[in-house]
Amino acid sequence: MKRAYSDREGGQSAGRRRHSDENEPLPQLHTIFYGEVASVQQYGVFVKIPGYRKQGLVHKSQMSKSRVEDPSEMLATGEKVYCKVISVENNKVGLSMKVVSQTSGRDEDSANVQSSMDLQKNRKFHKGERPKIELGAVLDTNCKKCGGHGHLAQDCFHVAGGKGYDLIEEEDEALESHEKTPKQKSSKSKKKVECD
Repeated sequence: MKRAYSDREGGQSAGRRRHSDENEPLPQLHTIFYGEVASVQQYGVFVKIPGYRKQGLVHKSQMSKSRVEDPSEMLATGEKVYCKVISVENNKVGLSMKVVSQTSGRDEDSANVQSSMDLQKNRKFHKGERPKIELGAVLDTNCKKCGGHGHLAQDCFHVAGGKGYDLIEEEDEALESHEKTPKQKSSKSKKKVECD
């Protein structure tokens, strides 16, 4: 006869399991092991760590030296792979396959240079420490070299005896000046005609 468990009992056992997972020892940093792929996700694969109940994540950026778009095209559940522990943070184990030879299990990054560079890059990317892009403004000055507006003499490309160029007006200003200009010219031309 099967025993029926109440929600309360199930909650306690799940709580005990969670508590025991948190206290479970984690593998040492930079150790290499031969583990089995437990599951394949779109962001990477989880690998069983021998001697531990915990699984580690091999992110798709750590699967190969070349870019991996879909981890399921590279690995399947149950396959055995060599992995190196590259991070142990917040009870999560980060693994890498690209720094270990998959044929012999030899460490190809024994000084841990590649691993630390990847870790730094990921931290920098996730913290949002990228510098803001700021656009420069047009200077409200006149050039001493060519007399043009909007730049300094040190930035001037004017060649003596060459053509001079002015900045293009904004669309709104151009429309306003275009509408006003023909009316003014027509009245001036009429006055000139009358004077002649």
